[in-house]
Amino acid sequence: MGIQEKDWGSIEWMDNGEEGLFQKGLNVGIVTLRTGAHQQAHVHYEEQVFYVIQGQAISLINGEKVSLSAGKFFRWPAGVTHEIFNIGNIPFQHLLISNPSGIDLDQFLEEKKVAHYLTEKQKEDLLFMAVEAVRTQFLETLPYAYAIFDLNGRLVSRSVYQTEFCRKNCGAGENDGCPCMVKDKNPEDEKERMVSCPKGMTLFCIPVFFSGNYLGHIQGGYIYQSQQITETLQEVYDTPESTAIGIRNLLKKIAKAIKNYCEFEEFRRELLDREMKINNSREKQRILMTSLKKAEYAVTDLKINNHFLFNTLNSMASMALDGGQMSLYQSIVNLSKMFHYTLRNQSNIVPLSKEMEFLRAYLQLQKLRYGENLHVEDNWDKSFGEYLVPFHFLQPIVENAFVHGFGEEENKYLKISFEKSGKYLKIVVQNSGKSMDEALCSSINKAMKSNTSHGISMIYHKLSSIYGKDFHFMAIQDEEGGCFSMEIPVLDRKEGIGDDTCSDL
Repeated sequence: MGIQEKDWGSIEWMDNGEEGLFQKGLNVGIVTLRTGAHQQAHVHYEEQVFYVIQGQAISLINGEKVSLSAGKFFRWPAGVTHEIFNIGNIPFQHLLISNPSGIDLDQFLEEKKVAHYLTEKQKEDLLFMAVEAVRTQFLETLPYAYAIFDLNGRLVSRSVYQTEFCRKNCGAGENDGCPCMVKDKNPEDEKERMVSCPKGMTLFCIPVFFSGNYLGHIQGGYIYQSQQITETLQEVYDTPESTAIGIRNLLKKIAKAIKNYCEFEEFRRELLDREMKINNSREKQRILMTSLKKAEYAVTDLKINNHFLFNTLNSMASMALDGGQMSLYQSIVNLSKMFHYTLRNQSNIVPLSKEMEFLRAYLQLQKLRYGENLHVEDNWDKSFGEYLVPFHFLQPIVENAFVHGFGEEENKYLKISFEKSGKYLKIVVQNSGKSMDEALCSSINKAMKSNTSHGISMIYHKLSSIYGKDFHFMAIQDEEGGCFSMEIPVLDRKEGIGDDTCSDL
């Protein structure tokens, strides 16, 4: 790589020879920060260690001040925000060792696979399902700007996080993103490439392939890289090549996670198809479907959010230390009600009054965490109490608001509405916080029908197994926050649903 000149100084990279190991292993270089220079805030996309050779400087690591002087050794993990000010009378130098990822063996193996044809509709559905599964697992927590497009250039998902440059110069925000995150089909999207936005920032485009099929691409980076020292953008960090490699590797990991989900989904479907072929008689198929339903109910009803449980127990412990005996007692009673309801009830359907009692116990426990900042409203009509509804179907929808819906606003609002319309009971769950635009709603609605392990998807399939096609459940667009709407047939205790009507209510 040689020497890279930057507006704040230079980096002298120690190349590893003709094999190009700079791209495949550790990056080693000497970083020089000129006297009085400022290396602006930037994100480390890979693990870095460095040893201070000479000079004095102040570093801000995620906003925390750290003094740097000759002879000191430091290690920064991936994901931290880093900034350096040279406060000495001489250039500040340190030995830098960074670790991007190694050879992309997965891409090499992917190219050797025998491709099988997918229709354009299958590609779109598969990408939507995979992105939704990956989004809820880790994408929402990434402090990096990215956007994911399908094979026709339509936006599938984008990050809430935006760079400060994009906010100031492009009007980027949480709800509309940067203009670069909305684009048309480009014939070069199927190749990995690097482009520049109209403002001079660098973007990386990483294609997403599965079994030889191009599904779409991931766009990210939004960094500035000068080609020579005279080319600078004011108040923008001049990103070295090692960091750029780290960003590309991060985007490749996202593409790999999407591909891994597609492989899992394909394997799952192959197993189901094989099982159905083996059990070719109607009786064996009926037994298989009954077993699958029971397994689905067990997984859904015993799925307890670990974060919620830990937060609840921590709050109880705090109250015990403060002597709040009555509050502690009531909290334990509410938690006991929840466990009793989920573990003792073996029915597929229950009266709505029982389901609401369970939901209120859950919301009282959430009050431990949010106190008076949590505002809950429901237009509960007690005459609906005798209606039979699926067991444990409301709380996971409400819990979704706490896990994915609420933002960092101080006051959080939750509204649950009930309305009888003809032969249907309409239920709407609304929450303040992150708004749901058309693209996000479309992604959620496709994902919930894909039979993933996501809570909303499991509720959809529980409703489907009970009501067949005679119900509606979907995310709907709401500028003020999240919103889910459901319509289910009105049944009372006298009607029931087949042989699944609960006997001990």
